[in-house]
Amino acid sequence: MTARVALRPEARQRLAMTPAMHYALRILRMPAPDLVAEIAREAGENPFLSLPREGAGARSSFDVALETVAAAPSLGEALRAQIGTMALPKGLRAMAEYLTGELREDGYLDSSVEEIAAFANVPVERVEEGLAVLQRCEPTGVGARNLAECLALQLGDHGLERGLADAVVDRLPLFAAGRWATLSAALRLPREELTRIAAALRELKPEPVTAPGAPAAPLLPDLVVERQSSGGFAVRLGREALPVLSLDRAMLARVEGSTDPFVAERRETARRLIRAVRARGRTLQRIGERLVHDQPRFFADGPDHLEPRRRQDLAFDLGLHPATVGRAIAGKALLAGGVLYPLSMFFSTGLPGPDGGAISAHSVRVAIRRLIDAEPPERPMSDERICERLRDDGVDISRRTVAKYRQCMRIPSSSERRRRKG
Repeated sequence: MTARVALRPEARQRLAMTPAMHYALRILRMPAPDLVAEIAREAGENPFLSLPREGAGARSSFDVALETVAAAPSLGEALRAQIGTMALPKGLRAMAEYLTGELREDGYLDSSVEEIAAFANVPVERVEEGLAVLQRCEPTGVGARNLAECLALQLGDHGLERGLADAVVDRLPLFAAGRWATLSAALRLPREELTRIAAALRELKPEPVTAPGAPAAPLLPDLVVERQSSGGFAVRLGREALPVLSLDRAMLARVEGSTDPFVAERRETARRLIRAVRARGRTLQRIGERLVHDQPRFFADGPDHLEPRRRQDLAFDLGLHPATVGRAIAGKALLAGGVLYPLSMFFSTGLPGPDGGAISAHSVRVAIRRLIDAEPPERPMSDERICERLRDDGVDISRRTVAKYRQCMRIPSSSERRRRKG
């Protein structure tokens, strides 16, 4: 029996969405490399899609993009390739592939199965089955909805069945404190097995996709910001890698009046892809124009002048749902001044800054890196000292936040920097 779930108003509205709308949101979520691969796959199967090509003997920018994608597959592509090797019913495979488009860059799944079921207009059980398939993929932990689930999935690789893994994660403080007698009684395991589990816990990662194994950063800009002769800035879609899709009019004419279901399905699929790609472009263009409007000093004077901005505020300004904005910026990149910036960088919480204003987390990271780059090799700055220097400049920040930002930039601790420079 299909589970009944209580839905928020916006989730109930999604139930009225058509399959074409669902598909358009999937295309919107795709980074440029994923979209190139999707277009290439569909163009290879669909006779009604027309892709322009440059002169004989020349390689089009689309061909170059395909080579780039092949050299650096994204997380979504890697997961869909794994799912493709599994023996699955067609509907279950489609659900698992759909979920790859819902993942964050770090491999976590933000939405609940109930929200996804409402959005896709499918039973909750179907989403749960698809998620179970996704969570069988590498890297281990992908598709986790929280840290506890991520750790439990990784413990499965160490031979723990899921119920025991969940119980271990629930008792992490006891493992940290070495409360072996309490753990032995609670988990009904001998000390030797608990010691083995404790060793496994030290190998776990807090995120399914960490820096060393993360997919390559987007190599194809979705948006390009250019300085105008007037001194201002304009934004355009990065179309160098994406072809201008169109329907093959000659092929349409040949099958005009046909009632063949295959012809009708392929024709509608081609139209649906074209509409979805155009809608994706319009949404990204609107976001880019708003960024240029809101961040003039960033584009004129550099990353130090990035202003804090929330996704919710952008969604309100553009009349979009916050979830739509989240899909639009996920895995996308903007090219400005020869530098490729992830769109997610433009949205972060602000920290109290000089003169009572706010300063973006990105600007703080830039300041931390500059302080470390300028430190004497024989006397690297501790996180506490960096914290003091930033506070002297009017930035209200804690030592823990400094350490977190330093680790995000993969900068070693002061002791490790001293050892390496010694």
